[in-house]
Amino acid sequence: MWLFDIIKDGTLVDNRSYFANNGIFTNKSLGESISLNFKTKGQRTNIKNDESTIWYFLNSVSHDVENELSNNLANALILFNDREYEHNTYDGFITINGTDSRNFTLNTGNLIGFVKRGEYSLKVGSRFGDAFLRYIIADADGFLEMENIGGKNNTGGYEWLLAYLWNIKLKKAYRLGIPKTYITKKERNSRIRGTIDTIDYFRNNTSGKYLCTYREHSYDSPATSLFIKAYETIEHQSFCKHTRNIYNAFITANLGVRRSRQEILRTPYFTNPFYNDYNILIDLSKKIINQEGSDFGYQQESSAFFFDISMLFEYFIRKLLKRSGIRMLSKFERNYEIPTGAFGSYVRKIEPDLVFENDGGMYVFDVKYKTFDPQFGVKREDIFQLHTYIGQYGNGGLIKGCGFIYPISENRWNALNMDKTHGVISDEIHQQGKDIPFYLLFLKIPNNSDPEFNKRMSEECHMFIENINTEVLKNENR
Repeated sequence: MWLFDIIKDGTLVDNRSYFANNGIFTNKSLGESISLNFKTKGQRTNIKNDESTIWYFLNSVSHDVENELSNNLANALILFNDREYEHNTYDGFITINGTDSRNFTLNTGNLIGFVKRGEYSLKVGSRFGDAFLRYIIADADGFLEMENIGGKNNTGGYEWLLAYLWNIKLKKAYRLGIPKTYITKKERNSRIRGTIDTIDYFRNNTSGKYLCTYREHSYDSPATSLFIKAYETIEHQSFCKHTRNIYNAFITANLGVRRSRQEILRTPYFTNPFYNDYNILIDLSKKIINQEGSDFGYQQESSAFFFDISMLFEYFIRKLLKRSGIRMLSKFERNYEIPTGAFGSYVRKIEPDLVFENDGGMYVFDVKYKTFDPQFGVKREDIFQLHTYIGQYGNGGLIKGCGFIYPISENRWNALNMDKTHGVISDEIHQQGKDIPFYLLFLKIPNNSDPEFNKRMSEECHMFIENINTEVLKNENR
């Protein structure tokens, strides 16, 4: 197999290390090693066997994406304008070290997505599969589709994921109705409306009509044209049939008005806070029309889309807990800060992923999308961070429990015999003279190929909440 094909066809997934040693490509999750194809003596150079160009492509992507994430995060990542839905990883897209395309180490982190430059592309997918991605995006906003609604050409990149997200946000925003804006109109009326042009009145007082200027609500706006154009850009995706009726409603509201591409891309946000959900849709629509992402300053045909999958998963877990009735505190409801010793007044904020209350006490948890290591447990830096969280929050209230939440594949769940503990590992942390219950909670993710993935995933989420209620919160009667 060509390395050219491996890096573009979805073989690479998040939170993995891949190794090439003398042309043998390996990774634990791949099963058997892959023998890489290389250019033979006398063979003509083509896009697949051009080893030096592929090697340059991999290294430049690693370097350029890291720079883009550092300097232009808003354009480099698909973000969601939700105050508690934030980029929370410092990973690059890939890191690569080695000497050439036959001998290297390639590491992936919490970012998924793809980069395309000319004939070369690199895709990093979710280790749990595309069905998992669709589920956590749709379910978190309350629009889970229970049928298989994959888009066309899903293996080519992640444009379909941006289109899928746009459809979900469109359905959410449309619950507010088609947005209305004020427009200024000027016309002659037999009755006074708004203000009249006094000079015109004295000049034409025999006509019996008044030249009036007034403001009225209108459904037609640049945003309406923007949403129509975005839909038409992605309507080839099969899941767009679920929002065709909304598209038709916007077509009717648009009244046949045609606007230039430049005009619709200048669409401003709605100032009425009632329509905030549409402002998120404005951002995504512009990305779709521009085929945005990051082009890293390259002039040739290129595109890129990146998603922080750890951010998506944290948001999904937060919504899951809220819907279950658990009283969640905002990540920013209690702002704790600690000094850093820096010159001046710089301090670091303490913001655990999840803080919830029950029976007079607080529970502090971090959501980790990372792969859990059953031999060594939680990573050193993560467990130290948790101690900082409970130390600070313990100053303001009673900490009754703490820990981490991990996703885990069905195969690893079975291999680790987690049915025995229902996906809960319990221990204690001793801090400030108290023994604080410590938990690792695992959400089992069904196999991506399961034809009833959504149903199975819903059942696993229900079981996960039951475990929190009975094992952590000790609500035995729920």
